[in-house]
Amino acid sequence: MAMKKKFLGLALAATGVYADTIGGTQNQTLNHTVTVTGTVSNKKGIAPEGKIEVELPTAMKFRVDQDGTFEGSDFRVENKSKVGIDVFVDEFRTNAGGNITVKEKNDLVTNKSTLDRSNVYLELTGNVGGIAKTIDLTTVSKSTPENDKKILNVSGGSTGLIQLQGGAGTAFATGSSKENPTGIDENGASGDFTLIYKIKKESN
Repeated sequence: MAMKKKFLGLALAATGVYADTIGGTQNQTLNHTVTVTGTVSNKKGIAPEGKIEVELPTAMKFRVDQDGTFEGSDFRVENKSKVGIDVFVDEFRTNAGGNITVKEKNDLVTNKSTLDRSNVYLELTGNVGGIAKTIDLTTVSKSTPENDKKILNVSGGSTGLIQLQGGAGTAFATGSSKENPTGIDENGASGDFTLIYKIKKESN
């Protein structure tokens, strides 16, 4: 079962733990005040008025098989709030150390037969206002209006779905063949990526 994480708040985007640093001499006694906030859900599991509570997985995966067939995954967004929420694709980046190249969809599709399987395109498909919405992940970090990055609406007490889809090249790696595989045809390829969602109360 995929691990899930709960988000609480009115606008959630990134990734850290907020902290204060206190200091003094080694002979002092230091005091630090921590604010503890709690909520009690109703009998339907919904957060109280004025709060947003969203449960969603912490990972998405994809796989490309030996024939270049792309297998994606589903990302379920469970809104445990009374109000609807909007989900935005805020950032996508490739982390160091991998050997998978993410290309724009049009580039990959046009050159699919000349690119090896370490070249992929990645897109997310959701639903905004009852209409399917697809975002090519290579476009996310470009200067685009926030509304263009909206991938999903989820009404209060409901669950929405974002699908990771894509495609890959089908050519042999340079110098490789079926009889004498080299490069990724011998060793495969891997990569890690960071995808950040932003969640807000649904706009009117």
